[in-house]
Amino acid sequence: MLFLIIGILLGIITGLIPGLHSNTVGSALSGMGMDGMEGALLIVGMFAANEIFSFVPAIFLGIPDESVTLSVLPGQRMVKAGKGIDALKVMCISAFLAVLLSVALFPIAQWLYPIVYYTIRPYLLYVLAVASAVLVLRGRKPAYSALIFLLAGLVGKVALDSQMPDPFLPLFVGMFAISAMLTFQKQEIPEQREGPIKFNLLPYVAGGVLLGWAADLLPGISSPAQVAAFASLLVPFGTAAYLSIIAAIGMSESVFAFATAATLGKARVGSVAQAAGMVDISGALPMLLAAFLIAAAAAAAIIYLGRGLAKRAGHVQMGDIYKMLMAYLVLLALLLDGLPGLLVLVPSVAVGLLCLKVGAERTSLMGAIIIPTIMLLAGL
Repeated sequence: MLFLIIGILLGIITGLIPGLHSNTVGSALSGMGMDGMEGALLIVGMFAANEIFSFVPAIFLGIPDESVTLSVLPGQRMVKAGKGIDALKVMCISAFLAVLLSVALFPIAQWLYPIVYYTIRPYLLYVLAVASAVLVLRGRKPAYSALIFLLAGLVGKVALDSQMPDPFLPLFVGMFAISAMLTFQKQEIPEQREGPIKFNLLPYVAGGVLLGWAADLLPGISSPAQVAAFASLLVPFGTAAYLSIIAAIGMSESVFAFATAATLGKARVGSVAQAAGMVDISGALPMLLAAFLIAAAAAAAIIYLGRGLAKRAGHVQMGDIYKMLMAYLVLLALLLDGLPGLLVLVPSVAVGLLCLKVGAERTSLMGAIIIPTIMLLAGL
């Protein structure tokens, strides 16, 4: 239990500090010789808490963790409307409900994974290509969306082929965070007020859990934001509902990653792969799932009970804060990825700024991951 508590505390820290991911800390701990069930519990506890606490900088600062990249868009809209606390509340409650439902469905999911995976594997390239075309063409400005999609894909291909320790950091920080900060430097956060949740979360949580299960089967569209973007092609979501489904996809995908690790030998999530390297994942599943559930519940409860602190963000001028954050993110990219990180960060910012300038949907920026995956599946 002590190692689980330590993991939760580390997850809170890594979740609140932009750019610091539980995978990075987990790799460092593994390199220091941490092993066995104690190490696995620490990794899993940190992973679960990090997933939930990463909602805070994504919503209030517009700095995405790779698992909730597109949550910055509806999250920022709600903050600008003074509803940031509601956004945080929706994501925390949805995340916890998703974990409960995912754990309940885990035996069925574990049984189905090998059957479904080997059935659809030959068709993944075509599914991904068609879904990408629809995602681009549905936008208000399809030509601009296609341009942004292709440019983001080019930068993403360079980043993912560079063998950097963390290629997603300069990629997503540049396209989503720094580009937005440069555009909205004079923004002031309005007073944040809390209101009731005016819609039923359960249908979106249930839908997110099903999508999260499917996401672990589909390389290249496994990001919760990507899956939600594709799902929105079929079912339109409101702002808060979109946050609910992103949170549910992310947490269920994390839970079901234990199933793919045990049945397919493919851990879709870095922290699950690290835990699987410390213990026999099949034999340790009950303990690891219980640890994940406890850590997620603790993190969600802490944020929910402390949500009133967000009211202090009201009427804050973001100009100086954004400047400090941009300097920090550039330094972080340099420290983690060296010069290649900066070489990816610059064009990422440029593509993000261009996307905002031409008014294309920022979902087009997900071409940074989708196009390299299509090329990989096509053998290019």
